[in-house]
Amino acid sequence: MDEKTIIFILLGICAFLFCFVLVVAILQGNQTKRELSGQAGVYKGPAGEPKWNGQLPAKVDDFVCPRYVYENLVESTDYLPENGRIIGYRISPDLVIHSRVQYGVNSPTLKSYIRRLGGKLLTPDEVLTLLGKWSAVSALRVKAGDETLGKFQFWCSSKEGFPVCARLRGGYIFFEDMVGFAKFSAPLILKR
Repeated sequence: MDEKTIIFILLGICAFLFCFVLVVAILQGNQTKRELSGQAGVYKGPAGEPKWNGQLPAKVDDFVCPRYVYENLVESTDYLPENGRIIGYRISPDLVIHSRVQYGVNSPTLKSYIRRLGGKLLTPDEVLTLLGKWSAVSALRVKAGDETLGKFQFWCSSKEGFPVCARLRGGYIFFEDMVGFAKFSAPLILKR
């Protein structure tokens, strides 16, 4: 092969890759728009519409075990639907995780989901706190008619503040940088 043929082949490969990335980005954007419009049915379950703009207390003094946090700021270990929708689960005196778990979130759509749901990624210390309360929070979710948290794998923040995936393997938590992998997806659990 001569130089012109090699250059032509390389340009063709680059054009193909560019088109492929563009199509994937458009499809992911359309999925997020569809979910934002409510067409995908993502707001089902006891937690209802995930966007809540209220203000939680920075810290509580009476925390004993994980409990529901309702939109009227009542907190209880009992499922009390008369208090409105569940907006989160208190898992420590100063940490409430979001009521919604968004499944199948990949790195290109991560920021869109964070904006839509309204919250922040958990820090590594908060991930450890959640690990200790994982089964209790799952039980609360089931009691309210929602799904369990599933296996311990979800998007969180690194010590430096970058999105990573927390995974539990062999009793240890690993924080893996999966941002460059568009096909990788994991659940999104945010803090309020």
